[in-house]
Amino acid sequence: MDKTSPKKTPGRPNLPVLLRWGGTLVSMALFLWLISRQNWNMVLAKAAGIALWAILLSLLFFLLSYAFNTLRWCILLWAQGVNITFWRAYSITWAGNFASNFLPSTIGGDGFRMLAIHPYSGRKSISIGSVALDRIINMIAYACLIPAPLLIFGNTLRNLSGGAVIPAGVPDIVRGITGFTVPAGLQKLFEKYFPKFVSALKLWASKPWALGCAFLAAWPSNLLPMATAYLLAHQLGLNVTFWQVLSVQTITYFLSVLPISVNGYGLREVAYTTLYTALGASIEQASTLALVTRLLAVLSTLPGSIWLSSTLTGAAIPDEASGS
Repeated sequence: MDKTSPKKTPGRPNLPVLLRWGGTLVSMALFLWLISRQNWNMVLAKAAGIALWAILLSLLFFLLSYAFNTLRWCILLWAQGVNITFWRAYSITWAGNFASNFLPSTIGGDGFRMLAIHPYSGRKSISIGSVALDRIINMIAYACLIPAPLLIFGNTLRNLSGGAVIPAGVPDIVRGITGFTVPAGLQKLFEKYFPKFVSALKLWASKPWALGCAFLAAWPSNLLPMATAYLLAHQLGLNVTFWQVLSVQTITYFLSVLPISVNGYGLREVAYTTLYTALGASIEQASTLALVTRLLAVLSTLPGSIWLSSTLTGAAIPDEASGS
């Protein structure tokens, strides 16, 4: 037995994990509190009124979004000479999206992708750098949309805390973004990813075309889920514009990437309900939209479970020809 190995304190709780699950439970409790105040018969009736073609088209939009997410990542990988097919990268992305259903925030699948791509890249700098750079490029694309929610929600959110159906803490979260201040959680996320981003940027500095093409691929990957929300919103009778939907999606994206809940469960639904009711939707309409879009998003990731096991098995096989 190695006496020099560090001793583990038995039963010592993992604080980050506890915080994430705690954040998930609190967010879910808030959302359950909101939907407990509504007419469930009306919710079910509204959900049942969504046309089948709209559901199928929404699922197609999600799958196309994953395809553009994969293309964005592949552009970065191919620029570094990584020999991987688009379909294989798509299966890894799909499996990562499925894994994100059980991992912290919406970026939990990033760690999975880093692990899965290593047998193909052969270098940790490429494996970690490509995923980190891919995530940052996507966040930059979303950041370009911030003026929309600032214009649409800038004044409204300051008055939400006095509403009868909105928990007081929720507007404070959203106001952190729309009030030109950066939430502490987002600052920590930036501090965590910035060193990786700088390191990755040095590797891709001589490939500006790859960065530009990856940035362009980020737009359809983000706009397609927004089109899904817009389509379903109108199916539910919400009188909203695409710019309003875009604004809601932008705010909820930055909230959901904060590592304070599992895949943004509860947090995203509270934000959806809060923001769409601010746009004039009934609480039944807003919460139904939150639930339906969440359900379809999860359903669209289920095929990823097919590749999850095989991808992990392949990632666990050491590549003797490559260095770490």
